[in-house]
Amino acid sequence: MNVTLKLPDDLVREARHLAVNQSQSLSAWMANLVRRELATKSATEIEKPKTWIEALTLPDMPASFYEKDFPLPDRKATKHREFTFEPDED
Repeated sequence: MNVTLKLPDDLVREARHLAVNQSQSLSAWMANLVRRELATKSATEIEKPKTWIEALTLPDMPASFYEKDFPLPDRKATKHREFTFEPDED
């Protein structure tokens, strides 16, 4: 898979030299670097994806902010209002 990265010129130059010294292309060298980094992470260190609720939860908000019991007006107690789609004749 092709991936585009934006890296500083001096960093790429140095990485390319290391790759050539190891008889590798820059792509192969970077792939090995990523493999080594991923291998050092244990399964517990790799963060599992968050649920939508976890992603949308703000750390500084009290639990009451997330309660599901919203006070909604009683629709049956609302008075019936007549309306029309005809323009007003003023």
